[in-house]
Amino acid sequence: MKQPALLAPLLALFLGLAIAHPALAQIPGLGELTDAIEKVKKTADDTARIAKGASGLTLEEEVAIGDAVALAIVGRYGGVWRDPAATQRVNLIGRVLARYATRQDLEWRFGLLDSDAVNAFSAPGGRVFITRALYELAESDDELAGVLAHEIQHIDRRHAVHIIERGELLGGISSLVADNSADFAPYEAAVGQVAGEILDKGFDPRVEYEADLDGRALAAVTGFAAGGLRAVLVEIDSLAGPPAEVFSTHPSTEARLQKLPQDPPPSPN
Repeated sequence: MKQPALLAPLLALFLGLAIAHPALAQIPGLGELTDAIEKVKKTADDTARIAKGASGLTLEEEVAIGDAVALAIVGRYGGVWRDPAATQRVNLIGRVLARYATRQDLEWRFGLLDSDAVNAFSAPGGRVFITRALYELAESDDELAGVLAHEIQHIDRRHAVHIIERGELLGGISSLVADNSADFAPYEAAVGQVAGEILDKGFDPRVEYEADLDGRALAAVTGFAAGGLRAVLVEIDSLAGPPAEVFSTHPSTEARLQKLPQDPPPSPN
């Protein structure tokens, strides 16, 4: 929604006159008029913001936010693991899977994190990460594909984007109700919101189960074994390490295994 084009010039005119001619500031009702213009302008801004949240992010906005979130992920999880062979393998498998993803408007990128935590992450705009520990745990290409396909589906289904859009929509409504005069910083807020959701809270369990099932289907249609993710989860379920270090941002492996079909384990490479 566009705000009326005359609002800003009118406001500038009134304020300029009041400064140039102090006597004008004493005119009864002038202060109320300028306040009213400011309020109308702010309401138009907030309404436009709400419309923006409802209509969705542009691709450029999603990629910009995703790049910033990706930096936060890399910073939190030990930086990039610079193993050429592992990096090539992850990118080959990831890009094969991404060719069958719905969102062909994205430039998909896959990276490895130098971390002992067993986990994987995705950021808006096509950024997918897997930790060194999880990479080493996956015994076959099918298992690695199962993990990557799950993260691809988070992006393909716009799970993080929906969080941003809901946050921006609610932010606009709250501002209208509270008449908050603080400056709106959409990218900073969106990055913080998504990074917190991905790194601290994790997605809603329903969303994770959806990504498990959709990822299983993506792996299968691409030619990988459908049971790859299940095999990884079975292996993870047998680990004796601290729970915080094993898929800490995902639902329990037991709950995820209950939701997945009983596919046979894939053959080793």
